[in-house]
Amino acid sequence: MSSNCSVVVSVANVYIENSYRSETVTQALLGEQLKIIDKDESWLKVSQWDGYKGWINSSAVTEKQAPEGESCFVADLLNGVHAERNNSSPILRDLVFGNELVVLGQENGWSRVLLPDGAKGWTDTSWQSEPGDDLRSHIVKTAGRFLGIQYLWGGKSPKGFDCSGFVQTVLRSVGINFPRDTYQQEQEETLEEISLQELEKGDLIFFQTGEYKTDHVAIALGEMEIIHSSGFVKIESLDEKNENYNHHLSEHISTVKSIQNYC
Repeated sequence: MSSNCSVVVSVANVYIENSYRSETVTQALLGEQLKIIDKDESWLKVSQWDGYKGWINSSAVTEKQAPEGESCFVADLLNGVHAERNNSSPILRDLVFGNELVVLGQENGWSRVLLPDGAKGWTDTSWQSEPGDDLRSHIVKTAGRFLGIQYLWGGKSPKGFDCSGFVQTVLRSVGINFPRDTYQQEQEETLEEISLQELEKGDLIFFQTGEYKTDHVAIALGEMEIIHSSGFVKIESLDEKNENYNHHLSEHISTVKSIQNYC
């Protein structure tokens, strides 16, 4: 079996088994193209753009051919697609950062958009722009927009992030297709291992807080500050003189990796 489907809801959970009672392993976002590798009644086993595999309920996707046209990524944390060109009209679909829509045209600050299932509507969302030359600053600025968003196992959207989902979402927003899980991110060959003293903003710090493997990741902000998802997206420090010092993480650094090869 080899066919495709598109996500039609803002955020769709992807499960380890074909049941809502199963563990959520990751999420898929509206407009994302998925490869179907198996079916079981109302469930589809799919493979995502990052190679991640799991089960998704068929109600969250359409097997219609992906719409043609200029495709753009949503930059607002939360928004919606309306039936008419005003915020009081019915909402056809909610939107989150990273959703992908085909833009048919623009008028008075509104975009006419085509949803993956063929529905058309209007949104006043802003669209992601190219990061420009200063990739590191763009990563830091984007990461900071998610401050306060709750931790969610398997989460990778403004409705909730786990630590690696947060990093993957931030990096993809600047055009870097990054692996999903922490251990995969640590092993990404494009990254270069550096010392803590060489750390620059936008670099990644990996932690081994358990007994056996790397299980946490954060983005460097400079001056030994980090931003990461733990309970919620927050800023802490690896400098013991800082009032936001995280003693536990500071003592469990696994590796420090530079993103310089992406810049």
